[in-house]
Parts: sequence; C-alpha cells; structure tokens
Amino acid sequence: MTLGERLREARVRAELTLDSAASQTRIKRDYLEALESMDPRGLPSRAYAVGYLRTYSAFLGLDAAGCIDQFKREVECETGRSQPTAPQEKREIRLPRGTIGTAAILIAVVAMAGWYGHYISQRETLTAASQPMEALISAEANAEARIPRAPARPDEIWAGLPGPRSAGAVVLEAGAPVHLEVRDASGRILVSRLLEPGDIYRAPDEPGLVISASDAGAVLIRAAGRPLGALGERGEALDNAPVSEFLLAAMSGQGGR
Repeated sequence: MTLGERLREARVRAELTLDSAASQTRIKRDYLEALESMDPRGLPSRAYAVGYLRTYSAFLGLDAAGCIDQFKREVECETGRSQPTAPQEKREIRLPRGTIGTAAILIAVVAMAGWYGHYISQRETLTAASQPMEALISAEANAEARIPRAPARPDEIWAGLPGPRSAGAVVLEAGAPVHLEVRDASGRILVSRLLEPGDIYRAPDEPGLVISASDAGAVLIRAAGRPLGALGERGEALDNAPVSEFLLAAMSGQGGR
C-alpha cells in the first residue's frame, strides 16, 4: 500500500471525513487530501509537509516515523512531481541550403539593418528631447540646494516608532529544531528559516502578523513581557495563526491579576 492509501484507510476505519479530520488536527482539508492522494503539488514546502504528515499520522494512530520515511521514499523531489519527467528530445538545427536559404538570410539581414536604423533614429530623437529637461532639473536642484534648511531634531526623527520594550512585543524562542515563518498583514514574509534550540526572534510591534511553525510545541512565546508557553502541542503543525490571539491572551492574563 502507498502512504496515501494507508492514511485514507486509517481515516475511514476511524469513521472520519476529511472535514472532521481537518477540524480536529487544525490542518487544511486541501493538505490532508493531497497527503492521501500523494500529490506533492497540493502540499507546501517539504518542512511543512513533513510536519503535517507527522501530526496527521499520529492522529490516525499510525507510526509517524515510519510514515515520514515512506513519504520521503515516494516523493523524491521538491518540484511538485513524484516521478521525474522524461528528457526532451534534442532537435538538430540545420542551416538552410540552396536558393531558399540564401533568400532567407538576405531577408534577415535587411530586416536587421532596418531595425538598427530605426533604433539609432529614435535614440537621437530622445537624446535631443531630454537635454532641455535635464538642464531644467539641474537648475531646480541647484536652487533647492541653496535654500537653507533647519536641522532636524532627534525627537522628530524618531517620533511614532515603537519603543524597544513595547507592551505588544512578541518574542519567539525555539526549544527544539523547528522551521518558523512570520508574515505581515500584506502577506510579506518577515522571517522563514530553521531555528536551533535557544534561537530567538522578536516580531515587530504591528497588527496583522501571522505565525506558521512545523512543530508548534517547539516554539515558546512571550507576549507583552509575559511567558505564554508553547504555541501548541508537540508535533502539531501551526499554519498562519494570528499573533493577535496571543496578545489577547496576554492582556486577559494581566487583567485577571
């Protein structure tokens, strides 16, 4: 049996649907379906795929280590294909011969000469048109440089920036080897790398941050200066969890004291 067949059989035997399994494991249904069909094109990067597989196989009562080994044997590449594609046949390029070949070469030479002449003409036109504009820009720059300006004050330069000990700061510390990814509200990746035990990442104090981790139990979090423990259970994959949830947890903890 393939790994996907083993996972599907274990889920059916437990009388679970993909939706219920996704709800209980907090793994997207699409990822579970891709694991059961062994379609790497539907999975994220290998580090996250292995984390999801470890969580899903343990949830179904299977040997997680054995499932991961079988996954690595069946999926041998990172390109979204489980089998390498066949090499394309090389085509031999031959130069034209006879009258037809000579005519084709002459046509290509004439076309190249016409294009080059047009390019030189356009370049000279653009150069002539840009000279008055360049002179005007240079004159405005010189005039602006002569205008005295008051020096900027330090309090104006640093106004509006969060302090180094902001109450909303979130600090992530690796308790075990783990792949961590943090994105901002626009989806831009702020950090995506493998952390070793003891490595620390301080997230910027801005709204909309989300955290993903291959092993939620291996990442310890401190929010608003308070330790909140691990991001989740050991072996559990975390996918785009809002940082605001941990900030709310910190605020509620402060309010209860």
